[in-house]
Amino acid sequence: MADAEPAAPFASAAERLGDEPTLRLLQELVSIAPTNLEDLGSGRFEKPNYRRAAEAIVRWARKFGLATRVFDALLDGPSDGLRGIPRPNVIVDLDRGAPETVLILAHYDVVPVPVEQRARWKSPPHALTLRADGRLYGRGANDDLGSGIAGSLLAMRRLAEAESVPRNVRLLACCDEETGGEGGVEAMRAHDDRLPPGSPERWIRADVALIPDGSPHTTVGSSGVAFLEASRPGPSTIEEITDYAGELVRLHELARSWRSVYRSPDWPDRGAPEPVLTGRATVTKLDLDGPADGSAAARLATAHAESDAANQVARSVTLVFEGPAAGLARLADRLRPWVEPPFRLEAAGPTALTVPSGALALQLIGVATHAGYPHRGHNPVPAALALLDRATREGAIGPSAFATARFTVDLRLPPEMELGDGTAQALEHVRRRTAARHPRAELTAPPARCRPGYALAPDHPTAVRLERLVRANLGEAGVFGEYGGTDASSLRGLRGPSGAPLPALVFGSMDPSANIHDVDESADPRLIAGVARTIEQFVLAR
Repeated sequence: MADAEPAAPFASAAERLGDEPTLRLLQELVSIAPTNLEDLGSGRFEKPNYRRAAEAIVRWARKFGLATRVFDALLDGPSDGLRGIPRPNVIVDLDRGAPETVLILAHYDVVPVPVEQRARWKSPPHALTLRADGRLYGRGANDDLGSGIAGSLLAMRRLAEAESVPRNVRLLACCDEETGGEGGVEAMRAHDDRLPPGSPERWIRADVALIPDGSPHTTVGSSGVAFLEASRPGPSTIEEITDYAGELVRLHELARSWRSVYRSPDWPDRGAPEPVLTGRATVTKLDLDGPADGSAAARLATAHAESDAANQVARSVTLVFEGPAAGLARLADRLRPWVEPPFRLEAAGPTALTVPSGALALQLIGVATHAGYPHRGHNPVPAALALLDRATREGAIGPSAFATARFTVDLRLPPEMELGDGTAQALEHVRRRTAARHPRAELTAPPARCRPGYALAPDHPTAVRLERLVRANLGEAGVFGEYGGTDASSLRGLRGPSGAPLPALVFGSMDPSANIHDVDESADPRLIAGVARTIEQFVLAR
């Protein structure tokens, strides 16, 4: 950590950001660690610090002279499916009695730091750290505590100090964005749907929505997303599991045929396969659990993709082998020639698995990335499955009977594609191809884990207006679609006071160096300041 400054006084970062109180706010939120974990396969639903984060946002907003309220779906409903976990959402208002309102939609939940990542961080992931490169490091420093919460509150604080503001501003600081928005903006919309149109008690009331939860360019098309849960009940052999998983991997071929009209910001410099957005399907989670069978041969006992987030491509898959010591001693050398670059096979580092005494733990290493951007990384899950398949066929490992085989597929739809159409095609495609060979396999698209896309015309006047500001403040020209997925989809179908569809536009500070969801996530404080200026100027424009 030699290149890191202590958290205080952050003089150079405050200078780049242009506001020390906002830096202190971001520092506190990163340290609170409002992580959001939902793992249907293992039954883990962990959101331990939501209340602390919401309380901090309320305290800072009031310190900035802004009015606040809290909506918790667990307390105020609808609370179906929330598993008794508090889901506070903070509503921050700057009400100037103006005829127009700008809604800012941001989220304070962050993805967890899995066990495998922790040792590779160069500074503590839940302590905001300034390094010699001038960037601020920490989980959520960008997504979305920096780009969304800190940047938005900075803009609102400055607007609160201005003499004349022609528009009202409302910030919704929501939870649950990383897992589909169930207790966050989706719950707020469900609350509104119970009220008459035009009711002042509706949370989502605006003429336009700005979503500072993206890259430093203007985005008007956000992809739909569905987290598909797949399982193959045991007893299952490696051959059966890799055959079934192969069909999940090949689902990407179908998804890539879904083409959008929106330009891809990743083309061609960041490896996007097409100049426009397409669908994509990525197997992000893999868990195999097999009972010990007393076999004399080296055998696979368990496997785990080292990620706690369904929308994250893991860096590694851990493979635990059991069997005679002599066979295990030679196994790694036998397997390595079958691993092709850029993947590699190494002795296991930190893992979420418990490795029994005498077992051999290896990790198939790839390159992690956000699952919405699979072309930016190298997914070790398909590579690990291919290695296990060959190792079994070549006799390097003996047969194993697995009690369970579980997978998660991150399925992305083009912004303009209907969610029901995309999920139905994906489910039917896999089920049809696997029904004869895997009749007991299950593949579902849990509704709470799915959200539609959002599509706005690239030449919409609001998009053109924002693009000019983003180009000036963040440096990126053009209007694009999004290869990720944000809360824009939750605003689909809503209308403003005029009756016209509510325009929702995404932008933010998540530049190519941000490492969103990965080791050493970071933010350039100058870009956070640029987000704040963009919001401020958008609100003040006459």
